[in-house]
Order: sequence, then C-alpha cells, then structure tokens
Amino acid sequence: MPLRSRLLRLFLPLLIVSLGGIWLLSESILLSRFDREDERRLQEEALFLQNKLDFELKRHLDIVHTYAWWNATYRFIQKPDDDFERENLDHEMLDDLGFDFVLFLDERGRVALRQWSPAAPGQRVLFGAPSASDQELAQALVRRALELGAMDFRHGTGHSLSELLLVDNLPTLLVSVPISDNQGSAPPKGVILAGYFLDQERLGGLREQMNADLLPQPNAPTDPSWRALHSRTGTTRNQALLSPRRFLGEHRQQVSLQYLSSRGEPQLRFDITTPRQLYLQGEKTINFFLGTSLLVALGAFLVGYLALELWVLRRVQRLNREVAEVGRNSHSARLSDFGNDELGQLGGEMNQMLERLEHSEARDRAILQSMRDGYFEMDTGGVILTVNPALCQLLGHPCETLVGHPYYELLGEDDPARTRQPFQRAMQSGAGKTFAVPLERADGSLGYFEATVSLVHDLQGELRGYRGIVRDVSDQVAYQQQLLEMAYRDPLTGLGNRKAFEEQLGQALFRAGNGGAEIALLYLDLDRFKEVNDRFGHDIGDALLRTVAERLRNTLRQPDKAYRLGGDEFAVLLEDSQANSPARLAERLLAALVQPIALGGEHIDFVTPSIGIALYPRHAGDAEGLVRAADSAMYQAKRQRNRYCLYQAPS
Repeated sequence: MPLRSRLLRLFLPLLIVSLGGIWLLSESILLSRFDREDERRLQEEALFLQNKLDFELKRHLDIVHTYAWWNATYRFIQKPDDDFERENLDHEMLDDLGFDFVLFLDERGRVALRQWSPAAPGQRVLFGAPSASDQELAQALVRRALELGAMDFRHGTGHSLSELLLVDNLPTLLVSVPISDNQGSAPPKGVILAGYFLDQERLGGLREQMNADLLPQPNAPTDPSWRALHSRTGTTRNQALLSPRRFLGEHRQQVSLQYLSSRGEPQLRFDITTPRQLYLQGEKTINFFLGTSLLVALGAFLVGYLALELWVLRRVQRLNREVAEVGRNSHSARLSDFGNDELGQLGGEMNQMLERLEHSEARDRAILQSMRDGYFEMDTGGVILTVNPALCQLLGHPCETLVGHPYYELLGEDDPARTRQPFQRAMQSGAGKTFAVPLERADGSLGYFEATVSLVHDLQGELRGYRGIVRDVSDQVAYQQQLLEMAYRDPLTGLGNRKAFEEQLGQALFRAGNGGAEIALLYLDLDRFKEVNDRFGHDIGDALLRTVAERLRNTLRQPDKAYRLGGDEFAVLLEDSQANSPARLAERLLAALVQPIALGGEHIDFVTPSIGIALYPRHAGDAEGLVRAADSAMYQAKRQRNRYCLYQAPS
C-alpha cells in the first residue's frame, strides 16, 4: 500500500474519532453539568416556596399566640361580652394582620366569636364544588381543626396547630393556639382558630417572588422517590414532600411540592415549572462549536495533506530508491544529501551507519559491564549463556556458577513450579514482558526481583533465545507490605479498621452466600465513654480503648474477627455461626468488658458495653442492610445499657 494511502487511512479516522470524542465529552460532561444546574435551580425555587409558606405559618401563629395568651381573652372566653369584640377586633384589623377569619371556640368547641373577611368566592382558589355559604365553610373549618386535635389540651397550653390544609376544597392556612392567661399557665378554656384562604391575589404575590411558574393542585398520590423537606422555622406540623424532577417536553422541567397534614394525609400540592435554560443554551453552543471545529479540521487536514505530498512523500520516494541501491552495492553506493531538514540528516546519518554499527557492539559491552542492573542471556532451554557482573553481585554467586546452569535452579525449593510460570509466560508471549519473581541468593536468603524478558530471533525470524534485565526490588516489596498492613490496621488498638471491616464483611457474605452458612455481626458501643475523656483526659480514653481491644482479642475465638470502626465503636464478625453462638459470645463480651479498668492511677468502673446482633441472611441480605440491622439493635441495647439485643424487624 502506498505511503500516502496509509497516511490518509491513519489521519482521517483520527479526525473522525477526535470530533466524535469531543461531541461525546460535550454531551456527557458539559450538558449533564448544565442539566444538573437547571435541576438545582428548580429545587431552589421549591425550597424558596416551602420557606415562604413556613414563614407565613410562623408569622400568623405568633400573632394568634399574642391574642390567645392574654388575660382579656381568657376572661372573654369564660364570660363572652360585646365590648371585647368592639374594642379588640374589627374587619380593618383583620385585613391589616393578613387574616381572612378569626374564630374563638370555648372549651366545648362552640364558636363564641367570629370575624370573617375572606375574598369574594370568585377570587378564591378552589378545587371542586364550593360550600353553599360562609357559615358552612366556617363549620367545616371548626370540624377540621377539631379532627386535627386543636382542643386536645393534654399537652397544656403549648399545644398549637399550624398547617396548610384543604378545607371544603379550599387551600387554607390554618393556625390555632389554646386560650390562657398572659403567662400561659392557666388551664386552657378554648382555642383561637385563624388563617386565610389561598386566593388569586395571594397566589399572584407568590408567583411574583419566584422565577418559576407556580400552579396549586389538589392532593395526589406520592411514591417512595419523593423526599421529605424539613421546616427551617420548626413551627409547622405539616410534612412537605418534594417529587423527583420530571420533564415537560424537551424545554421545560417540573417538580411538585406536596403538603401532608399532621396526620400524614395528603393536602395541597404545588407544581413548580421552569425552562431548561442552561441546558438548551449549552446545547446550541456545543452544536455551533462542533460545526465550526469540523470545518476548521477539514480545511487543516486538506492543507496538511497537500504539504505532506509536496515536501515529504516525494522526497521519501527518492530516498527509497537510493536505499535500494545501497542494498545492492553496500561498499560504494551512498545516499545523496538533499537538504538540511530531517530527511537530509537521515541521508547523512545512513552513510555513517556502517561505522556506527562497528562501534555499537563495543559500546554495548561496556554498558553491560558498568550497569547496576543485572543482565542475562539464555538459550531456548532456559540455560544461562551470558551474565554481567551486576547480576552476579545481586545474587551473590560467582559468574562461573551461573553460566551453563538453568535459571530455575535459582528459584528456590518452596514452590519452583509456581515461580517458574512467569518466566514461561514471558517466553511464550512473543514480546517483552516485565514481572516480579523471587530468586534465591548464594547465602540462602530469598530476594524479590523485577525481571524484563524479551525474545531473541535470528535473521530468518527463528527463536534463538532470551535476554533480560533483573532489578532488585526487595526493599520496595517490604515497604509495600508495610503500607498494606497500615492501611488495614487501626493504629490505636491494633484491631482491623473500617476499611478492613467493609472488605472482609463483603468477602464473608460472598462465601456465606455460596455455602449457605450463617454470619453474625455484633456492633459494640461503650456506654459513658465520653465521660472518661471529659473527666480523665484523652490519654486515659485512648488507654481504655486499647484495654477494651485487648479484652476483645482475648475473648474471641478463631476465626472470629474484631474491628474498631471509630471512636468507641467496635464490631465483631462471626462466620459460620451456630444458633446460640452470637448470644454466648455477647455474654462473654459483656462479662469481660464490664470489669473495672485501672489506668494511670484512676479506677474506671462505670464504662459498660451495649451490643447489637444481626444475622445474615435472617435479618438482611447484603452488607449494608446487615450493618443497619446491627446498628439498630445496638441502639436498642443502649436504652438500658450493659446488655445485648438481637435485631427485631419493625412490625
């Protein structure tokens, strides 16, 4: 195949692959980043709405609280009179405070006083058929408040309601506070119900404050993918759920904010919609960039190919003809020097090739004699033919004891068949291969070496033998073993650390799954350990942890394993456990660890263990579930301390 065809087949696929790679990276990295940013902004709008509504609930609750805990109100609810309403409540005050209604209920749940000033029915946000009259709507408010426990005074005057509800198909902000004296110490004699209905004016105010489309909806079913949002004010008893993002076509995205009542009943839902602005802008920019890049790359490729044809390919053809002449008459024919660039330098260098080849062999011998790495040559049977002094020094053998002997005599007698395999694979691979191999020194010690072996062929391509370089890596191997030990060992107690625990737990579950065995996981936490650090200092605390670890080791039996997961938290892993063996081990651990500990002149007898036990596969089918079950059982044991608990699944 001509060289120009080869170059065309080489560079054209590279161009296509490069542009395709740029497109794939743009799609997978840039566009996904823009999409995540669009999603983050959408969720921020939902969180803003939640915080806004939480603030509204808190503000109205604080206002109602001021009226409810007031001596004048307390006297009025026990003995109603018209002066109280005339002096303290009027429609103008109701509008100023942002309420549509205020209802005073006596301790029997009857309406003692009502202030009513909602928006006109045509301005209200309504889901379904409205009430026939405001009187029926007020009765529905009272019934709903009583259902949610507004008159439940078992918790005293501190009991209040602040919720977003659907009352008679109307989105409603409802708060209630028990009526008491100024200090809130008098027994409640009734409640104040207050709030407002979500009308078009209030909905428009919310929309003006958001950078998104806002649409209230009636309640709808949710699924486990919806996540709960926590109130920043801490006053609302509603639970807010945020849905996963969903796409409305290619250009818009939406989430839903679902409010549940304090009893977990679905109430009002808000659909929040925003455009996928960053994603769409990024997509347009990337497409423009790729189109421009394609045009530029094609133009550059064409110019480069023409320049290569004129200044390189034609000169290479001329060089090829003259090299063929050198092959036919190597003693007299030489290449012409036709330039000062790389091709011209190549012609000059090839004229000196014969002289350099003669000096090359001498130089190679000098290098082999002076290099620090070992060098060897072997025949096809593995018999050593040549070595340099460095190899003899590394192995401690005289050169004459190595030459003429097969290499596997240096592999030691422990497992020569296994250690011979890397050599055999390198010899059969047909290319240079680097591997580590243990070799026996003259003094009988075993060293670890890195060997690179390559094949030696004659002019006909037949295998003639092998050559290789040997480097002593014994210190590196020892250092790697030390690092491996440090990575899986807790430095304070000498037990396995969390990394060792997670890996060995996964391996144990794999073995148990294949063999049908049962595994027990014990989670152990020290009660009142923080008190040790606070009273005696962290040095005593560390010494106590070391003592606990030592008692753990002395209590366990092979092949059970103990780990320190962090702080005063430990774990014990029992493979192939029998029916009662986890409980018996827990009892032994309790007996061992409850014994007093004397450290630094201090007598510590108040630290006790709490142990949680979980079994595989009875309680969990994977490592994460087993850890959660053991942790849950441990916290159940901590309620009474100095005991163990077997995991009980929630009913």
